[in-house]
Amino acid sequence: MTFAQTPTAASEFVSKVNETIDSMDEQGFAHFLTENCTFVYANSEPVIGRANAAAASQNFLKQLAGIKHHILNVWAFEDVVVSQLSVTYTRKDGSTVTIPAVTIWKLQDMLIDECRIYVDISPLFER
Repeated sequence: MTFAQTPTAASEFVSKVNETIDSMDEQGFAHFLTENCTFVYANSEPVIGRANAAAASQNFLKQLAGIKHHILNVWAFEDVVVSQLSVTYTRKDGSTVTIPAVTIWKLQDMLIDECRIYVDISPLFER
């Protein structure tokens, strides 16, 4: 069975992953990744491996006071899940900025093997 056959399951999976990220638990996020995954965030270089993806996530999240994903749409195609999001970032000073994003996840054995996050985070660092 694939997520394309059960769109509700795809939406639930996306929600579960994003709730984990919103809790700022990079190790919890890593449990959704394959051991040798490829992780690409915004215009960063690809990171290979679950542990490296968790470390990259931790390095980014420690710059924030909080993060909240708002899921707008989810599409599933065989072993690929695409989500359209609105992400609210809370800066350390308590101010917030909301930015649109898209994620593309290629799955392997119900884990994310390729995680590509398309977002322009430059507004997060503008003042």
